[in-house]
Amino acid sequence: MDPHPDFYGSTGNGNFAEVLAQTDAYVGELLDTIDELGLKENTIFIFTSDNGREGVPRSFGFTRPWRGSMFSPYESSLRVPFLIRWPGKIPKLRVSNELVHQIDLFPTLVSLIGADMPTDRIIDATDQSNFLQGKTNKSARESLVIYIGNELFGAKWRNWKILIKEMDDDGYGIKNMAYPSVYNLIVDPKEEVPELNYLNDTWVDFPLYQVIDDHLASIGDDPGTPEP
Repeated sequence: MDPHPDFYGSTGNGNFAEVLAQTDAYVGELLDTIDELGLKENTIFIFTSDNGREGVPRSFGFTRPWRGSMFSPYESSLRVPFLIRWPGKIPKLRVSNELVHQIDLFPTLVSLIGADMPTDRIIDATDQSNFLQGKTNKSARESLVIYIGNELFGAKWRNWKILIKEMDDDGYGIKNMAYPSVYNLIVDPKEEVPELNYLNDTWVDFPLYQVIDDHLASIGDDPGTPEP
């Protein structure tokens, strides 16, 4: 959250704005260097981040309309920017709101460079190479599970989310839900009002719980990381 001295005071809008200016400048330098070295056509360049805004005093940032911050199970924590460039292979100016997980980068890059995936362990990630190259408009992923540390909080499936645990709005206290919260992220992107039980959309409990059940089953089947 602290800018390099070269950027301190550069915007006049405080440390956070100056860290953004610094990031923009550094990314520009990397792109320029790749171009100058003649590597642009053969370089996959990715810009992304590990989580949404911190949510602690003076971290600032703007994540609206999404609820929450880092260390929460809400969309402000889960959604991050992701831009990828590979001239001639990945279409320019293509924008999508499809569901992609950062762990998908491993099998995707393995596929793009023509390498082989390991077969001695369970791989939770999904190959998104066809989606990123514009060969399909749909992500290869429909769901993901939501963890904070080692705590399983819930899952997403398509535009739906189930939370078996929630967070206090004024801190990081964990609330175990007697009945899970289910959100329709198209209708309620701010996660303000959970779907009520026994309404028309009660059917969505089944695919959401299936995501969690499949995940827990895969953990049970996983022999663990192979020895070096």
